[in-house]
Amino acid sequence: MTVVGGTGAAGTVTTTVGMTNTSSATCTMRGFPGMQLLSSSGTPIPTTVVRGGVQFPNPAANAAPALVSLAAGAAARFSIQWTDVPVGGETTCPASARSEVTPPTDTAYGVMTLNIAPCDHGTVHVSPVYT
Repeated sequence: MTVVGGTGAAGTVTTTVGMTNTSSATCTMRGFPGMQLLSSSGTPIPTTVVRGGVQFPNPAANAAPALVSLAAGAAARFSIQWTDVPVGGETTCPASARSEVTPPTDTAYGVMTLNIAPCDHGTVHVSPVYT
């Protein structure tokens, strides 16, 4: 898993994450990934994952969850969006160095580099996985 793109404007930041099937078999998934943001020491930091709920810049990220089949070496993507403007009594927002990402329909997670600081108690909106 790795960041493959991103945009930001007016306090809203969107990042696209690519997930590559590194096995020799086809994998199939449908739905939304799970996430847990981590500090530079690997300690979990506040993370609230919301499935959808925003308008992502990429139209594919706004579609309903669909079955995604990835042959060996193929890649899928998902988008994440957050605000970098403190909410309520927040004066700072938790900054991550990495994230655990659990693909849909899976229980095992991978750890990727992800330097973000989502406000509103670490709230990140995730899109369904798409190709």
